[in-house]
Amino acid sequence: MEFSDSAKEEVKLAANIVEVIGQFVQLKKAGQNYHGLCPFHSEKDPSFTVSPSKQMFHCFGCKKGGDVFAFWMDYHNVSFPQALRDLASRYQIPLPEPKRDPAEAKRLELRDILFKLNRLAADFYHQVLTDSKSGGPGRSYFGDRGIDEQTVSDFTLGFAPDRWDGLSRYLRNRNVDMEKAVGAGLVIRRKQGGWYDRFRGRVVFPIYTPTGRIAGFGARVLDDSLPKYLNTPETPVFRKGEILYGLHTAGPAIRRSRRAVVVGGYTDVLALHTQGFPQAVATLGTALTRDHIRRLKGYAEEVIVVFDSDEAGKTAALKSLPFFLAEGVTSRVLILPEGEDPDSFVRSRGLEQFTEALDGAAPMFDFFIDVSLESAGEGAEARVRALRDILRVLAGLGDRALSALYVRRLAERTAIPEATILYELKGASSKAGRASEKEREAPSRPGIDEVYLLHLLVHYPGSVGRILESGWEALITHEAARSVFSAAARLVSEEREIVPADIAEALDGDEAAGTLLSEIMVSAPIIPEDAVDQAVDDFLAKIRMKSEHAMSDAARQGDLERANKLLHRKWERLSRP
Repeated sequence: MEFSDSAKEEVKLAANIVEVIGQFVQLKKAGQNYHGLCPFHSEKDPSFTVSPSKQMFHCFGCKKGGDVFAFWMDYHNVSFPQALRDLASRYQIPLPEPKRDPAEAKRLELRDILFKLNRLAADFYHQVLTDSKSGGPGRSYFGDRGIDEQTVSDFTLGFAPDRWDGLSRYLRNRNVDMEKAVGAGLVIRRKQGGWYDRFRGRVVFPIYTPTGRIAGFGARVLDDSLPKYLNTPETPVFRKGEILYGLHTAGPAIRRSRRAVVVGGYTDVLALHTQGFPQAVATLGTALTRDHIRRLKGYAEEVIVVFDSDEAGKTAALKSLPFFLAEGVTSRVLILPEGEDPDSFVRSRGLEQFTEALDGAAPMFDFFIDVSLESAGEGAEARVRALRDILRVLAGLGDRALSALYVRRLAERTAIPEATILYELKGASSKAGRASEKEREAPSRPGIDEVYLLHLLVHYPGSVGRILESGWEALITHEAARSVFSAAARLVSEEREIVPADIAEALDGDEAAGTLLSEIMVSAPIIPEDAVDQAVDDFLAKIRMKSEHAMSDAARQGDLERANKLLHRKWERLSRP
């Protein structure tokens, strides 16, 4: 599916990259650019840079970069045509009918159909809950939990009637392709022909994407039958390990407070929302994943995870700690009193006590130490094993000051000398370092002359015309840098103006060259403006010198054809005005 260049340019001009990325990444102004923690890899110190002047982003850690379309594609895992359509819709820009690639068009059409079917199903379940006699059990369920009508409306809550064909009949009456409904996970194909509803006799929780589209559903049974909760199966638009329930409404409140609260289930989110606490989100019956944490760090500076007091809750807390450390996100943990969950706690004790409990939540690493030592059992050997488990996690902390505090605390709790703990920590850190050594190996970098030439090209494009016409190839051997200059040279040959964004498009998907270009584009110029002319003259002199040496070498080796080509290029250069 191809769109015209004018359509792309119109959307790019309207979709300010700082505004778009700032909805998903916490950005802070630093000089002319904005910095933040990269949403695409684990880091503790910001290496993700957004340039408003260039309308580009680049991460100096994982090397991802590009324009607003590249960010949208990577962050939301969509194709370019979908990114263009999403951004055009967001900024209310009409798009002309594109040229369609059949395979891509079919994929996009399926995604749209699934989202529309989910919307249709959500409206059906919501109407049953709010206006139908058969929705009575659902109204009683939400009413008993204090979830008000506004919250029911905000989250489009629903009820699936206790019938085999409630939704199926509704969809067939609207001439829906039932095989597509099977693909959406809404209905199941009968062996003997026909379809039946996946969700029956359950309250239904539509699950929204951060951009406000319904990707799937969670449904809870109202009796003791199993499974208690049932989710939409994995589909092209629904991956439960990546989605957080309630983020579509909680996002703005989380950004304002800089704090996200992760709770255990749908009703916890709804109860807190009803009580006036909109910063809560929940996982979809899965453990808190690294993808979840990476997504949250774009909204919040700290995350408080609220767990039940049972062993399963504590175990879940311990499993999530390494992810928080790896992503560099400040985390705390709140274990509620025995028999309480956020829903029951806030209904019985009120929102004020809940927020006070959040304020007193323990740093997650403190909690990890306490639980590890308490569960180790008696005896020196058990405590040493627990200590080594703690140190393996502590080795990934990265903050030396904080590590020193935890070492001191461990010494107090275990009666093991600090020096011994530090020695063990050093060993654990060395192992972690060796294990990640390959990950730290960097690809080859351009030489200093090549970097300076790239800065001239990107920051002072009007200055490089003579270089592009005078044998620049003699100075650039790095493969990605050559690709960038080759793209610029093609623009010149087509009598087009050298614009960095156009160079990026001319790279034809060369990932290494695109990464290098975006890195230079978001970097501050290393050549002062008043030194540009001198830099150009210096590089032209280097080109002439290298050309003379090359001609001498060719003549000495008897390569007359190459020598003649170099001589011809020299006369062309000298004959230019």
